[in-house]
Order: sequence, then structure tokens, then C-alpha cells
Amino acid sequence: MRKKLERIGILIVIIGLGFIFQYKYLNEFPSHIHAWAQSDRYALSLGFLENGLDFFKPQTFVYNHQFPHKWKVPSETTITAVDFPIHDYIPALLMKISGNTSPYLFRLYILLYSFIGLFFLFRLSFAITKDYLKSVFVIVFAATSPVFVYYQGGFLPTIPSLANAIIGIYFYHRFINGSKNKNFWLSIFFLTLAALSRTTFAIPLVALLGVELIRLIRKETRVIPKLIPLGISFLSILSYLFYNGYLREKYGSIFLNHILPASNIEQAKEIIKYVYDSWFFQYFTKPHYFILIAVIVVSAYFIVIKKSQIQKAKIYLGILSIAYLFGCLIFAFLMLRQFPAHDYYFIDTFFLPIILFLIFVLSLFPVIEKRNYKIISIVILFVFSVILILQPIKSQKKRRETGYWDRTEITINNYRNSSCFLDSINVPKDSKILVIDAVAPNIPFILMQRKGYAVMTTNQKNIEEALKWDYDFIVIQNEYFISEIYTPYPNILSKLEKIADNGNISVCRYSESNQQSLLDFIGIKNKEPVFETSVNFDITPDSLWQNFNSTIDSSYNSGYSGHLTSDILYGLTYKSTNLPELETSSRTLFFSSYFLRDTIVNCELVVSINSNGQNIYYKSNNLKDLIKKEGEWENVSLIFQLPKVQSSDYEFAIFIWNTGKSELYYDNFAFSIY
Repeated sequence: MRKKLERIGILIVIIGLGFIFQYKYLNEFPSHIHAWAQSDRYALSLGFLENGLDFFKPQTFVYNHQFPHKWKVPSETTITAVDFPIHDYIPALLMKISGNTSPYLFRLYILLYSFIGLFFLFRLSFAITKDYLKSVFVIVFAATSPVFVYYQGGFLPTIPSLANAIIGIYFYHRFINGSKNKNFWLSIFFLTLAALSRTTFAIPLVALLGVELIRLIRKETRVIPKLIPLGISFLSILSYLFYNGYLREKYGSIFLNHILPASNIEQAKEIIKYVYDSWFFQYFTKPHYFILIAVIVVSAYFIVIKKSQIQKAKIYLGILSIAYLFGCLIFAFLMLRQFPAHDYYFIDTFFLPIILFLIFVLSLFPVIEKRNYKIISIVILFVFSVILILQPIKSQKKRRETGYWDRTEITINNYRNSSCFLDSINVPKDSKILVIDAVAPNIPFILMQRKGYAVMTTNQKNIEEALKWDYDFIVIQNEYFISEIYTPYPNILSKLEKIADNGNISVCRYSESNQQSLLDFIGIKNKEPVFETSVNFDITPDSLWQNFNSTIDSSYNSGYSGHLTSDILYGLTYKSTNLPELETSSRTLFFSSYFLRDTIVNCELVVSINSNGQNIYYKSNNLKDLIKKEGEWENVSLIFQLPKVQSSDYEFAIFIWNTGKSELYYDNFAFSIY
């Protein structure tokens, strides 16, 4: 009865922590940190629904693949190579059964799998430490790692593979203690499943084999009973490895499959420093590290001073942890260039061996029997648990902060409800869409509920080649059209015939030679702006214009122009706290000016809206990418999608920020709001 109550108690702790951390986000579309990778996994599930649940033909929404041709070669199919996609397939089954394709089902599946993993982690800890409170603490310690919490209810196969690895190690510990072959079979099964879905989890499987080799040398185990489970394991891993290679060779892949070590020692040092600065306190928090160090120090006391005896099973756990950690170090060396951008690689590698080492260290502490000491232990556990739980609550919120700089979130918002928009203009579901400047390859297509081609790098060559592909419609984001598409390839205007525009995205057909201006394409040529203002430097403007520095040294079409010198930080600036047009609706701002440079310039053209002390909109464009000619006056036009201002306390500004101490002339500086 007591054992049953203890298990119910730990389940309440595990589920309670999961609810605290995840309940707000369970229906969230893949976004924020690593939205790209997470949306790819969501796309795989939706792809299984479309292909009739054919497990061996995984597909997403994108016809051109990242590997091996870096998005530059179209394919006839959206099939992609990917590690054993069981954790994308099961959510697809749930979606099929329920008739619901919401992200909720995928996130819930991953979350429930994390609960199973944490429950078996508790059982492993309890089996080794023989102490309920210590094991509860292990769960709280592991379940409050910020990076674990962020992906606990996500889309990546990392969490279920981690859970399977924990289950495998649990059954291996039972095998060492009881020598029942059934436990060894179960151990190999779960470790194999972990390795199939996430290659890095082959490391604990290899570490386990290392421990078994030691036991074999010491004549504590036999080879024969292990040949069948190990043979099945290796055959399964190798079979899918070869099949995945076949998929990659025939169809390509959107998933990385090659090593990326540092090029040299100096780069390795830079990467390690960057990873430390960016992620070290996201892997675990400062209280985590403090507790871990304190526990190690106290355990050293029991070993050195108290001469505590270490049981054989505990020794093997320690050896397994060290071998596991060594394997992770080798992997980190081989994939070091991936660590700066992929915080979840920590869960794939060092997370579990650190937790196993924590269990080993705690097992060196004596079991507390006296009632008074138990009460003190409960109080300490409670205090530390509260401290640890508060950390990921803050990190969950911080990791979801967004703003003008978050192109992925802006892209999601621009494509939201785009499926209904395309339906309304009679774009068939089976149409192939060319998305120029997709930002994250699958996101636009998931939201449009249509397949197509993604142009990821918007230089002239890539756009020109993509326009030759076999598609039905072209879709672009209005907000980024000028800066990301028109600027590198102005001739794009002659290739597009706009057929619809919902304010966020434009749907176009290909045209051989469409004669239109930028204003024609944007759709504001014949519209009256709700506000406009300009400066030509021949007359003094009103007081809303600041940093008015004119010169007769050069001008575009009159006697004077504006002059930015190297000692001026902020050039011509317009500021206003009273633009009623911004308070009634979201708006389109069209900027135009002529610029002249004699050398390379490093200046930003900035548009910002500050409300109640915070930026609600901020977008900058570097003029060095826009002013291509030297010694000639050149027009630069930009478009900005301004949000509706919800407060009367705001300041709108447009200005030149001389970040590179450059010299620049400008004339006919104007902007209009539509």
C-alpha cells in the first residue's frame, strides 16, 4: 500500500510540474526558439496524414530540400530522409483518429512521453538510492532544467528518445541486480528505439555494451543470452540507417546528416565561449549548479572521511555514466559547430549522464531513518524545489519574448489564416506554391495547407533560378518584399502579376515582361496617403524634423542636400507624438529618398514606434545593402508595415543612424502613410 501511495505521489509531482510549465503553451504553433526544426517535425506528422500513413515515405510540404543541394534543386516529391520517425507518426495517428490536426495533439504526446521518462527516472533513482526523498529531488532537479522544460511539450523527438534511454537504463539496472534476461531484452529494446529516433542516443547503448564487456571479463555475465537481443538491435539500427541513406540519395533531406567539427582550435574556443554565454544557464540554472556542486562535495566527505562502501551495482552505474559522458564529449567534438544554434543538443547528450551522476552521488549519502532528520530533509527538499521550479517559469516566458526582430514570429502572423485566404481566391489545394523568402521552410506551407518550393536565400541568382521551377503561384510577404526581394533583384517586378493581396501576403502569377513600377506593385500608386511629409533641403522644414544638416557640396535636383558626416551619430530625424492615423488602424509606410555615397556606407534607416517606454515596432535597413552605386545619386525605396498603436502615449520616429561613422548625402527625403 505504501509503495502504491509513493508512486501516486511522484506521479502527482511529475504531472503537476508539467502542468505548471506547459498548460499555457500546449496549443501553440511551432514558434520562437527553433521554430524551424519544430515546424519540420509538425510537417512530418501532417505529411503522414496526407500520404495515407505510409511510415516509410516520410514527407513534409517542401519540394526542394536543404541537403545535399542547399534548397537550390527542386524535386518531384516532398519525401525526405529522416531518422526513424516514430514520434512524428504516432501524433499523425492521433490526428487521424480524432480528426484534429491541431499542434495540441503533437505537444500532448511529447509531454506525456516526458512524464513516462521522468517516472522511470524516479524508479531508477529509488532502486539505486533506496530513498524516496532523494528520488523526488532527482525528478525536481531534472524536470526544472530550462532547456528540458522548453522542449518537454514541443515537437522534437529528443524528449521521447531521452525517455526511452532512461527506461532502457532502468531495466539494465534491474538486469544487473537480478540477472533476468527479460530485463536485458527490455533494456536493449528501449535503448534501440531511442537510438533509432535520435542518433545521439546510440551513445548510452554503446556505453552499456562497454559495461557488459567489463562484466564479461570479470565473468559476471554470459555472452550467449545476449546475442539475439543485440543482434536484433544492431540489425534494426543498420537496416534503417541504410534505408534512410536510400531516401537521402533518391529524394534528398531537410535534416542534417553529416558532422560539423570546429575548423581549428581558435574556432573551437570561440564556439565554446559562445555556447557558455548563450546556453550554459539554460541547460541548468545557477541554483542547479550550486546544488550539484554541494552534493558532490558532501558525497566526497562520505567517501573519504566516513569510508562509505559502494555497492557493485552503484559502481556499474558510475562506470556507465562516465562512459556515456565520454561518448557525449566525442559527439560534441564532431558536431561542435551545431551547439551554438541548437540548445536541445544538450538534452541529446550531456543531460542524462549528468542526472545519472547525480543519482550515483546521492546514493553515497546514508539513508535517513530518524524522524527528526526526515522532517528536516523534507523542509530542505521543499525549499530547494520551490527555488528550482521558479526558474523555468521565468525562462518559459523569456524564451517566448518576441518583437520587431523576430522574423519567424512575424512570418507566422503574416501567414496565419492564409489557407482561408487562398481558398477565397480559388487557389486549389493541390497547387504548387513558390514562396520567396520563406524564413523557415515548412511554416508558410503548413499555414497555407499547400505544398511548394521555398527560396531561403534571396539573392538574384536564387530568385531567378526558382522562377524557372514548376509552380502555379508565387507568394511573398508584403513586409519583406522591398528589403529582401526587390532590393537584391529589382527586375522581379517584371516577373510578377499580382492577383490578390490580404495586407500581409501577396499572391502572384509569373509574368514574362510585366511593365509596372514599385508603387504599382505595392498598390499605392493611385491611392491618397493619410499622411505624407518630405524634405528637399532648399527650405527649412517644420520643427518635427531634427538634425537638419544641409550642404551645397552636392544635391540631387536643387541647390542643397542633407549631409551626414562621420562625426554625426544620428542624421535627419522625424519624430511625432501625434499621428492619429496610427491609432485607428495598422498602416503601410512608404519611404523614398535619393542617396549619394563616395565610399562604403554603414548606416541604418530606422523606423520605430515607442509606446509607454517600450518599442512596439522597430525595423532597420542597412543602407550599404541598398545603395549599390558609388558617386551617383540613387533612389532607395522601402516599405514598412506599422501596427495599430493601442495607447495615446507613443512616439513615432524615422531616422538615419550612422552606426559606421560614414559620410553620406541625401535629398528628397520623404515618407507617406497609407
